[in-house]
This record gives sequence, structure tokens and C-alpha cells, in this order.
Amino acid sequence: MEFDQNNVRWVVEQDRLSRLPDELLHKIMSCFDMKFVVETCLLSSRWKLLWTSMPFLNFSSCNFGSLLRFAEFMTHVLFHRDHQREVSLLKLYFQGAANDFFVRKIADYVCSHNVQQLTIWLTHHLPNNPPFLFTSNSLKHFTLTSIVIGACNITPKTPWDFPALTTLHLSGIVLSGDLFSKCVNLKHLTLESFVINVDVEEFDIITPRLSDLILIGGKCSRVIINLIAPQLENLTIYHCIIKLLNAPSILSSLCYTGFPHPQLFKDCFHSLNEVTICWLKMPYKEEDALKTIHMLQKLYSARYVTLDAYIVECISSFPDLLLHNSSPFTNLICLTIDSSMRVDPYKVKMSIEARNFLIEKSPSATLIMK
Repeated sequence: MEFDQNNVRWVVEQDRLSRLPDELLHKIMSCFDMKFVVETCLLSSRWKLLWTSMPFLNFSSCNFGSLLRFAEFMTHVLFHRDHQREVSLLKLYFQGAANDFFVRKIADYVCSHNVQQLTIWLTHHLPNNPPFLFTSNSLKHFTLTSIVIGACNITPKTPWDFPALTTLHLSGIVLSGDLFSKCVNLKHLTLESFVINVDVEEFDIITPRLSDLILIGGKCSRVIINLIAPQLENLTIYHCIIKLLNAPSILSSLCYTGFPHPQLFKDCFHSLNEVTICWLKMPYKEEDALKTIHMLQKLYSARYVTLDAYIVECISSFPDLLLHNSSPFTNLICLTIDSSMRVDPYKVKMSIEARNFLIEKSPSATLIMK
């Protein structure tokens, strides 16, 4: 194989990368931390000022020997960039204890430069009630993750003022008081590894346009959560410990996974389309079976139902209870028994009484053993 040195030199000298448009270079550099981006821009006169027009800013304190140097670098980048170019995405990974002055700088920048998406990861305590958590006219997507659960205690005197916000993801935080009622366009809310303040007995989630709510790993065993969300369609709950959840009866989709908690919901649901209930392995006691039956009766309107095999085996263990309670599902199209989480998925014990109880009022429904 012959090696054409002249042709290789011509390709290298042409520098095709530098000939790419700024928009594409910005997209490529958005995958990297801003420290690396700034250092890369020093390699070429063509890229010298490219970092100043970046619409995607990704900062991490892990790349600095001290928080002071990180704060100085971030301040330099923010206040020496081209302010005619809006910042659509700002990511901040902060390892260490933030001071009020630095947090206020970030808050001022977010509010004054029409940042649309803000993502923050924390590993230490954040100053209580930092200002950027309360007002922004431009912010549409906000993610706040605290690696140390409870490092961020949100106890505002007034609700957050995010009129443009549509997506909010909060993780590892302590909640109390009305937070969301001024987020009038919020449609997607995720609360993960959250705790509600010990002084709060009832916590209201007031969201006029919320359509999707995901609750993951919440520890609120003494708290009643009221979902005041008239447009809520989809509710997903993973491994949460909640005393009682008052959800709108107009739900279209309900997914519950976690410890057996048949009394989680107080009222029935009238317009369910899909329901998925998956429990960890539970003891098959008569009291548990009766609570399970009552829970299923509250889901009577569901058309597509998926039940974990443990639920079926629990009610199958007490056939007399099934004979004295009416079948719950009146609109059922498909019932799926899911045994995929079991060690022995092919040995599901479903009695004739349990089968009749589940599909008696919908005899044309399809039964699937998954």
C-alpha cells in the first residue's frame, strides 16, 4: 500500500474542523466542561472568542483545586461572554459549601440573561432559600439535585415565581409550604428522594396546569399530601412512604411500585385508562388481602390493568373474601399479571375465585400472564 505524504499534508493543513460553523462547534463543545472549552479555544485564532458566544454553559468545581478558583473562573466566564447571545442552558456541578455571595451572582445572571434551562447538582449544604429558587421570567426547565439528602431545605415565605416553567425536577430536598402555585405553566413535576419537614402534617401541591407527576423515594410516613391539580392525568409513584395521598379523581394513568400500601388513596378514580400496581413481596395475611380488595375496587374504571403476581397470590389465598366482595373492574379490556420480578416467574398461584373476581364484570377482557 503506497503512502502519499503530499495528500496527507494537504488534509491536515486544510483544518476542516475550524471551517465548521459556530453553531455546530457550539453543539460539539456543549458536551464538555467550560474549563476545557476555554482551554481548547486557545489552540486556534479562529476559536479564540468562540467560548464567549456559547449558548450552553457547563461548569464543574471538580476541575479546580479550590472553590475560590472555581468561583473566580465562573464569574470571569459569565461576565466576559458576549451578552448579545442568550444562554439557553446553564449546568452547574458544585462540590463544596456555596457562600451567599456566589449564589447571588448565579441568581442575578439567570434572571438577567433569560436562561431557559438550569441544572444544578449539589454535594454540600446550600444557603437557605437562595434567591434563584424564587423568581425567573424566562426559566422553562429547572433541575435541582442534592447529593446529600436534606442539604437543601426549601422553606420559602412565598411560592416560587416561575411563570414560564414547564418542567421541574427536585431531588434530595426538604420541602415545606406552598411552592408551586405561581408556576402557572408547570406541566411536568418530579420529586425524588424528598422529605417533607417534620412540622408539616399536610403538604399541598398546588399546580393549576400540571399533567404529569412522578414521586420517587419520598419519606413522608406522617404526612398527608394533597394534589390540587385539576388537569393531572398521569401519576407515578415509586417506593414512597406516604400516610395518605389525595389525588384528583380524573386521573387517566396510575403507576404504583413499592411496599404494599393499599390505603394510600382515599377516593375512587372515575376515568382511569391504565393502571399498574407492583408490590414488593408481602406476607399473605387476611387483613392485607381485604385491604388489597378495597384498593382494587377504587380502581374500578380502569381499562388496561397490570398487577404484580404477589397481589394476585395474596387475594387468591383467601377465596372466601373474594366471594363476599364484588368484582371491581367494569370497563376492563386487558388484564396483565406480571411475574417478571419473581425468582420463579412460572409458578404464579392464581385461584379460580381470584380470576373470577378480577374479570367477572368484564368477561370479554383479555387475560395475559407476563
